[in-house]
Amino acid sequence: MRFSLQDVKRQVRRREGELTVTLQFLRPGELRAEITRLVAYYEGQTGLRRKEFSQDEANACVGDYRLANCLNATLSAWYTWRQPLWAEAMNTVSDEARTALEANAVLSPIALRLALFDYVNAHHGGFLDTQTRSDAVTAFASLYALDQPLLASLLALDTEEEAVLGREALTPPGADKVATLYNQWVFEAALFNASEVRFVIDCEAFLVAQRESATQLAVTGIGAVIKRLCFLARKLGVYYDLAYEHTLPGTRTTLLHLTLYGPQEMTGSAQHYGARLARLCRILLGFGLASTSHSSGKRQTAAALTRAIRLATATVHVFQNTYRFAMESELLALLPSPEPETRQSLRLAETAAIYDSGVEQRFAEAFAALERGNGSDGWRLEREPEPLLLNSETDEAFAHGIFIPDFALMRGVRRVYVEILGFWTPAYRERKLQKLQRLKGRTDLVLAIPVEARQVFAGLAPDFPLVEYAGQLSATDLLRVMQTHYDDFAERLSGLALEEIRAQVRAAQFIADQTCYTVLHCYRRSELAQAAEHVLASDMAYTSGLGLYLLAWLEHLHDSFVEWIEGKGQPELSLSAIIQEWQVRWPELAGCDEGTVETLLSFWPEVRIQHNSIFETVLVVEAFQGEQQVVEETNEVVSRNKRARERRAGTKKILSQETSQQNLWE
Repeated sequence: MRFSLQDVKRQVRRREGELTVTLQFLRPGELRAEITRLVAYYEGQTGLRRKEFSQDEANACVGDYRLANCLNATLSAWYTWRQPLWAEAMNTVSDEARTALEANAVLSPIALRLALFDYVNAHHGGFLDTQTRSDAVTAFASLYALDQPLLASLLALDTEEEAVLGREALTPPGADKVATLYNQWVFEAALFNASEVRFVIDCEAFLVAQRESATQLAVTGIGAVIKRLCFLARKLGVYYDLAYEHTLPGTRTTLLHLTLYGPQEMTGSAQHYGARLARLCRILLGFGLASTSHSSGKRQTAAALTRAIRLATATVHVFQNTYRFAMESELLALLPSPEPETRQSLRLAETAAIYDSGVEQRFAEAFAALERGNGSDGWRLEREPEPLLLNSETDEAFAHGIFIPDFALMRGVRRVYVEILGFWTPAYRERKLQKLQRLKGRTDLVLAIPVEARQVFAGLAPDFPLVEYAGQLSATDLLRVMQTHYDDFAERLSGLALEEIRAQVRAAQFIADQTCYTVLHCYRRSELAQAAEHVLASDMAYTSGLGLYLLAWLEHLHDSFVEWIEGKGQPELSLSAIIQEWQVRWPELAGCDEGTVETLLSFWPEVRIQHNSIFETVLVVEAFQGEQQVVEETNEVVSRNKRARERRAGTKKILSQETSQQNLWE
């Protein structure tokens, strides 16, 4: 069980008109003997019940009772209180008692208390006074062959006082391990109550640290730093803002201001969100530390950290007061390093599917489905695009904020950014509005707003295209807005190289419908028909669902197909088998799907497609339908004659049976 920030020993000072808080961390070697005594006390108490455990004796091992309470909570990572099971308790009673309890369906402390309640109601009117209590309890216990102490223990078996202390780990923890975990929990307790954490990062030193910690990752420039920081924040699900400032002219140093928002600012569980925030802060504090084996020593470590992290502070709230908590360079040495699996996962490709919200994830999945089905009007979706530079409001150095959209849509040379706005808290909405106001004038940004926040973001409508959503952003609605504001079909149509396309059609003789989208630079079916008409010459034609083709090619294909299909001599053929064989004989049709081939066959009266069922489609050859009809009519006549003979034979048989029956009665 974790302790809260209110439980941590701290000092509050006022510096430059601002309240600062200093938390008690355990330095190397500090209180190690006391922690060892506390662990030894826990070891001596394992197997005992909570009511036998003395909290005062445990606190006396440390001396400082407030610190002792936090260390006791820290030891819960190794020692836990476990409720004894009823089955385990049954091993301590006699066979006679166990049989009696099972026979009366008393299989838990709750059932035993209910049996006692029923007994008192039945024999004592529902009340036991002081004089009769002992005798009544003894009489009830005798029904189950129990004595009073054992009965009292079984009745309270599921209460906290009866919980038994046990160690979950294989071995007792060392004092250093306990101190390190205590420091981690103090650090996280502060961030559980934080509204924001601010880092000022030296980009050049950050890059050096990143190269040392991940030699296979090639990074250069501030863009790489921004991308890496964004990836870390998104990977751990922490909300953030970024801005940067340039230092003195002629220097390469660029300072990046990273603001991480804490549980007090964002919605969600403070426990889970705060743990993620604390993990990210520990990772960021680690950048700049040399990772080579020969680079050891506190002085060298602190110097490397100072080069990368210029400033790290958190705004924390305790008892409705606000304090500044400084995360100094020495703090990292007191905290455990991020878990190996966390470090490994952070080295994965930065295209990992991590989303800030379920709305973003569901939208991305829906849009990907449209892309796979060629239903996205040619737009391709990209996550985590490059940041947009905010317009400067002042002439100060720290005026270049950035805005990182959720997605970018790409089609040809056009690139449009998409930001999905949430409702969240008033502070969140205010920050978003301030940033978006500084993006006025951009024509490449589309905003998706929730319906319930329509009034809040109504002022953005004159400056940005808006699409509303209720719970889930519709990819189709977004594409409709994109078509309205970014339709460039007229421009693409005027840019077609007509003679080159006509030469391509004449060389290939046939271009399938799907390939026509690329050749004619079209993204919608309605565009394809218009573009094709713009391209056509007298010797070629276009059919929707089929494609562009030469008229002579279609005539030759028609004649050869009819000759081939009638040569088979069958009135009906499996369509799928015919298409496969036809595509082998005519390679230009090899890339066509079944729908395209069906469109082609529908032109010719010599054949007809017939759907006998949803599972069976046949190609009917009209040339053999007369012969097939004669055969069918002959078969029908034979069938009718056979049925007639059967009816006549059946009638005679029945009459004969009736005559015989009449003779019997006579």
